[in-house]
Amino acid sequence: MQYARLPVSLQAAVALGVTALTGGAVWLLFNSGNAVAVAAPTPTSSSAQSECAALTKAAPQIVDNEKRRSTDPSSPLTAAWGDPAITLRCGVPEPEILRPGSKTYDPTAEEGYFNGVAWLIEKTSDGYRFTAAQRAVYVEVDVPNAYSPQTGAVIDLSPAVIKAIPRNDGASGPDTSPAAGANSTASASPSASATASASPSPSASR
Repeated sequence: MQYARLPVSLQAAVALGVTALTGGAVWLLFNSGNAVAVAAPTPTSSSAQSECAALTKAAPQIVDNEKRRSTDPSSPLTAAWGDPAITLRCGVPEPEILRPGSKTYDPTAEEGYFNGVAWLIEKTSDGYRFTAAQRAVYVEVDVPNAYSPQTGAVIDLSPAVIKAIPRNDGASGPDTSPAAGANSTASASPSASATASASPSPSASR
């Protein structure tokens, strides 16, 4: 069987197309394999969406000495660092532990004040969950037990939270005190260094 020979110009175009396709496939394979599965929240307003996008843009490339990674699905509401992944989700619902009537409601929930942000602290099956509790949008950070102290991540992320997400009283700048009802001995004054509750874990020292 004989095949018709393609014109030189068409051969070149085909070659370029194959090269581009191959390169794109390699890029997709590499990035999809490196991406961290993080469920994207559904913010309740367009302003929350914009503030969360500003947060993930302002978030540092290095958190607790770990490099930033892509998330899957790709979303301006999520971010991740390291392996196992430290993950951030912006625009999450109010934590159940703060909702009266919920099964896990606890008006004395533990809280730490790290680098100017009041973070609610909850133990998870594989580490700790920190939620910025005094911001206009709830910001959730999960830190695996592989990192010690787990507070290092929120210390690094707090400046970006202050920059991008206003306080829930509409003001800008650091939180001025631990959240109402929270069980915390944290310092109420903004500080460049972390201060935290008296609980021995997670530790506030780095």
